[in-house]
Amino acid sequence: MRLELTSEGRYGLRALVYLAGTGEMATADTISARARVPRRVLARVLAKLSRAGLVASRGGRGGGSRLARPSEEITLGDAVEALEGPFEVTRCIMEDRLCLEGAPCPMHESWEEGQETILDYLEAQTLSEFVSQTASQVGPTAGQEEARA
Repeated sequence: MRLELTSEGRYGLRALVYLAGTGEMATADTISARARVPRRVLARVLAKLSRAGLVASRGGRGGGSRLARPSEEITLGDAVEALEGPFEVTRCIMEDRLCLEGAPCPMHESWEEGQETILDYLEAQTLSEFVSQTASQVGPTAGQEEARA
């Protein structure tokens, strides 16, 4: 079984990782190219992140997007919730009904415990820590490469 983010969720995390790595304002074209996010999807992703207070954007000449607060203060839980909405089991695992209708099924408590484990991990992991871990595994981010040049 796989629990996965939607395309927008994955693209949003890529954009956040890029912005955290650069630490400065970046245009949509730059984010799209460097973070490998299709330009047509990027506007929706940045709008969601902006509504959640994770990204600040400025239009016009010299405009672009940047993190709205330090990457040490943004958790993966913040990002995933902004991009995907609240994480919750809504359908019963054992029966064809909403979870909250009737008595909980035998799987309900176990499923909720698994869900809480995932949420706890996402809330404990900051964007800064995530960037550090991924950079050590795959090399420097685009922003770090530019700083070295």
